[in-house]
Amino acid sequence: MAFGVISYHLTAAVAVPVAVVPLLYAGAMGAGAVGALASGVVYDRAGAAVLLALPVLITGVPVLALAPSAGLVLAGVLVWGAATGIQDSTVKALVADLVPQPRQGTAYGVFAAFEGAGALVGGALYGSLYSARPALIITVAALQATALVLLLVTLRRARRASPGHGPAYGRT
Repeated sequence: MAFGVISYHLTAAVAVPVAVVPLLYAGAMGAGAVGALASGVVYDRAGAAVLLALPVLITGVPVLALAPSAGLVLAGVLVWGAATGIQDSTVKALVADLVPQPRQGTAYGVFAAFEGAGALVGGALYGSLYSARPALIITVAALQATALVLLLVTLRRARRASPGHGPAYGRT
């Protein structure tokens, strides 16, 4: 879910003054910093299973961030920020654990390309679905369910390939 869609909702539907939107974005970035730090600590101790929370968090974003009340929207902005922080930090740790060191530069580039393309397509999709918010919420939920399945498959394959080898493979 792009912050542009959330900020449009803030100004158009919740009547938040435009001048307040950057402050809310700053709050989201603060939540992102906390989310990145917390998930990084848990990742180092417990492994990549911490990332299973990410699709769940993201599924809640449109429900909260596109609500009609300012309090719920603020909660959605903070959840969006936390999810962004986790994605911008801890997901990259998983990439480092899954890819051999000599190919990590390429892996980060491929990851960033897919992330950028996904943001472009997602922003267009969510923007076009904004007026049909239930469809937007269902679409986000379906995409995050798909992401959760793909993450589970990836973690299982990684665990089979190198059992007990590094944080990506889960620790007990």
